[in-house]
Amino acid sequence: MSVQSDVEMLSIQVLEEYTKVHHLSEREAVDLFRKYQVFEKLILQHEYLHQLDFSETIQYVEEIIAQKSTILVLYHGSNIAFDQIDLSKSHNKRDFGRGFYCTILEKQAQDWAHRLYMRNFSGGEYVYQYVFHQTDTLKIKHFNALDKEWLEFIKENRMKGGIQHSYDVVIGPVADDNTMETVQLYMSGVLKAEEAVERLRYNKVNNQVSFHTSLALKQLRFEHRKEVSHV
Repeated sequence: MSVQSDVEMLSIQVLEEYTKVHHLSEREAVDLFRKYQVFEKLILQHEYLHQLDFSETIQYVEEIIAQKSTILVLYHGSNIAFDQIDLSKSHNKRDFGRGFYCTILEKQAQDWAHRLYMRNFSGGEYVYQYVFHQTDTLKIKHFNALDKEWLEFIKENRMKGGIQHSYDVVIGPVADDNTMETVQLYMSGVLKAEEAVERLRYNKVNNQVSFHTSLALKQLRFEHRKEVSHV
């Protein structure tokens, strides 16, 4: 079982239990999990949670929600040292549309920086740390699984370019080296959505958080930048 499908299964089990214990509708529970980034924090603590009893995992989620924190630490990897984010310089035809891409996983940001450096052989390998304050004023789209909606969303943005949606921020899995072959087969019509989703269940998938508007960037606070040695 892949990390992605494993985390998805754990998320579903925890969500169902939390919904039952607190007598909530599924919609109400999902909104709480998204507001306090429970899904993202389950990914971050995946290996640790595997060592716990399920009741302890539920307690961990209870503590997250009780803290009522809408803060999420994010990382961005680049071969360029910059001081200000300029959305007009963002690459086109990306998963979630033209925007500024971060991740909750520092190692993933390091990999992005290394890949960009090796591709361009210029600049350096820089990892930026930000703090994102998720507010109710932002329109945020969450993808918690590699499903048909995620596939179609990526297809629209990658094939048409620009931003094919009206969200300020999008959070979800990455169509990277582990998944791109399947995504491309779906985009070209070789695979149907159901076939592509079934294939994707066995891929290790990383996380990305993309910012698409100046309103979203106002909630992203720069913490620091470090240069990673490429020797």
